[in-house]
Amino acid sequence: MQSFIKKYSIFLMLYIIFQPVLDAITGLMAQAHIDVTFGVLIRMAVMAVSVFYILIFLILNRDNKHGFRVIGYFVLLGVVSVISLVINYNTKRTFIPTLEITSLAKSLYYPIMLLSYFYAFEELAEDRIINRFFPKVIFIAINIISVIMIVSHFTNTSFSSYSYYKLGESGWFFAANELSAIVSISFPIMVWYALKKIDKWSRIYYWISIILAIYSALLIGTKGSLLAILFGTCMSILAAVIRLFQIKGKRKYTVGIIALLVITFGGILAAYPAMAVSRTAELHTDMIKYKKKQAKTKKGITKDQKKYVETNKTVSYLLSGRTVYFENSAHNFSKASLAQKTFGMGYATNYKSDKDAKLVEMDYIDIFFQFGVIGTIVYLAPLAYCLIYLIGAFLRKFKYMWSVKWSMLVSSVAIGFGMALMTGHVIEAPSVSIYFVAILGYAMLNARIFLRTNDDPYTINVED
Repeated sequence: MQSFIKKYSIFLMLYIIFQPVLDAITGLMAQAHIDVTFGVLIRMAVMAVSVFYILIFLILNRDNKHGFRVIGYFVLLGVVSVISLVINYNTKRTFIPTLEITSLAKSLYYPIMLLSYFYAFEELAEDRIINRFFPKVIFIAINIISVIMIVSHFTNTSFSSYSYYKLGESGWFFAANELSAIVSISFPIMVWYALKKIDKWSRIYYWISIILAIYSALLIGTKGSLLAILFGTCMSILAAVIRLFQIKGKRKYTVGIIALLVITFGGILAAYPAMAVSRTAELHTDMIKYKKKQAKTKKGITKDQKKYVETNKTVSYLLSGRTVYFENSAHNFSKASLAQKTFGMGYATNYKSDKDAKLVEMDYIDIFFQFGVIGTIVYLAPLAYCLIYLIGAFLRKFKYMWSVKWSMLVSSVAIGFGMALMTGHVIEAPSVSIYFVAILGYAMLNARIFLRTNDDPYTINVED
C-alpha cells in the first residue's frame, strides 16, 4: 500500500501536465457536438481513485483524530449533497438529472483533489522527490497551452473567445473563461520557476516561456487574464525591489531581474492596444448605445437587456452581465422554499427549461444558490480554513514573504480566490480547480512546515 501511495503521489504531479491535452481534446469534441467528453470521464475517474488514495493515506498515517475529522467532513458533505438532490427532485418544476448530477460531481472535485494534492506533497516532501515535479509541472503545462494557442493562431484554426463579437481566441480550448483562469492562476508560478532557473544570464531563455504565456493570455481577450498578468508582474517587481534591500550579495543580479520585470511590464502595456482585450471595452460601449437606441424602437429590448443597460457602465463591463443573472437567481431564491434556502436549489436555481438554466458565473454566489446556507458553509469550509491559515502565516512571517517563492505563491492564491468571484469557473470547474488546489495545497504544506518549525522550508523549492 505504501508503494501505491508513492506512485499515485507522483501520478498526481504528472497528471497536471496532461491537463492541457485533456482540455484540447474536450474542446475539439465539443466543437464536434459530442456531449460526453473524454476530459470529463478521465477527471471523474481520477477523482474516484483519489478518494481511495485519501482513505489509504489516512489508514497508513495512523493519526486517528485527523482521519476521523477528514472522513467526518466528507460524510457530512455527502449527506448535505444527497439532501439537496432529494429536495430539488421533489421541488423543482424542471429537474434534469444529468445536469444536476454532473454539476454536483464537478462541485465535489475541488475538496477531494485539494486534500489529495496536500497528501501527495506531504508524501513526496519527505525525500525531496517533490522538487522534481513542482512547480515544474505547472510550468510545462502552461507552456503546452502557449504552444497550442500560438499554433492555432497562426494556422487560423483557433476558436473565438467571444463568438458574438468574433473577438479573442481560445486556441483549441472550448471555454475561454476557464482558459483565462488557468493561465492567470498559474502565471505567478511560472514567473517563480523561471526566475529561480535564471540564476545565470546564460539561462535567460527560460523567460521566453513567460513572454509566450503573456502573449497567449492577451490573445484570449478576457479582462480577467489581463488584470491577473499585470498583478502577477507587479507583485514580482515589488518582491524583487524589497529583496534588493534585504539581501547583501547578488545586488547587480537583482537589479538586472528588476530591469527584466519592468521591461516585461512595459511590453504588456505597449502590446495592450493591439490585442483583443482592448477592443472589448469599446465594443461594450457600442453595445450599450445600440441597446439604448433599440429600446426606443417598436421592437424594444428584453427585460434582461434592460437590466444590463441600466447597470453601472463600469460594473457591467467588469462583470460582463453577471449582475443580471445574479438578480434573476436572487429572485428565484427569494421565492424558494425554506428547505431549498437551507440546502440549495441545485444547478442554476429553479429554471423553467434547460435553455433558461444559466449560472451567475461568480463561484461563491453560484455555490450559495446551489448549496443553500448550510450547504455553503460545509462546502466552502476547506477553502475558508486554507485562506485563514495562509493569511495568518503571511502576517506572522511577513518579512520572509518577499522571496520569489512566497511572493509568487501568495499572488497565485490571491488571483485564484479573486477570479473565483470576478469571473467564476475556478472552484467548480475541474479543468481550472486542479491548478488552483495544487498550488493551494503546496502553499499550505509550506506554511504548515514554516509555522511548525519556525524555519522556511527551503528544501521544498525549485530543483537546482
